[in-house]
Amino acid sequence: GDFIPQNLANMAWAFARAGHVSPVLFDALATASAKQVGDFKPQELANTAWAFAVAGHTSPVLFDALAAASIACVSDFKPQNIANTVWAFATAGHTSPALFGALAAASAKLVGDFKPQELANTAWAFATVSHASPLLFDALAAA
Repeated sequence: GDFIPQNLANMAWAFARAGHVSPVLFDALATASAKQVGDFKPQELANTAWAFAVAGHTSPVLFDALAAASIACVSDFKPQNIANTVWAFATAGHTSPALFGALAAASAKLVGDFKPQELANTAWAFATVSHASPLLFDALAAA
């Protein structure tokens, strides 16, 4: 049967976490995920991006779809979702100024709820993709 968004995200996460990179599987997951990405929850968006980044599996179409879906539900993102998403996009080398802009604004509002690792990963990701966000960096510095 068809995988639902949670199944797709969990499958990608599990294979990446296990270090078992299967290009055929990740191609299939990218295709299926890109078609359903509008139905993904923030955690599923973040986990999918993280999994593809960790696996080193490039999929510009999927990352573009993940970016658009993330922007659409950015107000539902928690600090962990933000940190993992920006880390994944930076690690994958997939710049998305619109996504980073939306997540910078969301981060600045939630910065008091970030754990130290999330703060560090978020700062690293923004620096890595050279996305200037004085508002975010001022908020991170004050956290």
